[in-house]
Amino acid sequence: MNQKGFTLMEVLGVIMLLAVIAIITMPTILGVIDDSKLNAFTRSVDEMQNVVVMDYNEYARSGDITYTFEDNNLMCTGCDDGSDLILDFNGEVEGEGNIIVNSGEVISLSIESDSFKAILKDGKLETSKK
Repeated sequence: MNQKGFTLMEVLGVIMLLAVIAIITMPTILGVIDDSKLNAFTRSVDEMQNVVVMDYNEYARSGDITYTFEDNNLMCTGCDDGSDLILDFNGEVEGEGNIIVNSGEVISLSIESDSFKAILKDGKLETSKK
């Protein structure tokens, strides 16, 4: 009699092979996900820099102007006759920090989220994991 099908050992062998492949590839997949999140954070902070410089130049502000960031809101505190001005930017960052602009250039930046941080070092934006 000719029986068709797989034995228990063959099925277990295939399951073990798939488990080994999953164990080998999982760190790579998780690394790609973390890199993507860091890149999204970097792009959002870069967008914040662009928005504050545009605001500074558009309204002909002078001196050091501090823009605060909290709860995904970018604000120029006390800019319009002492009131807070909320600026629109593209990005989603849960965190807080400050950006200081003078003469149309960002001179200081410090933004932190739960997982990442961004600073301005030697005029360049640097982002990293916490």
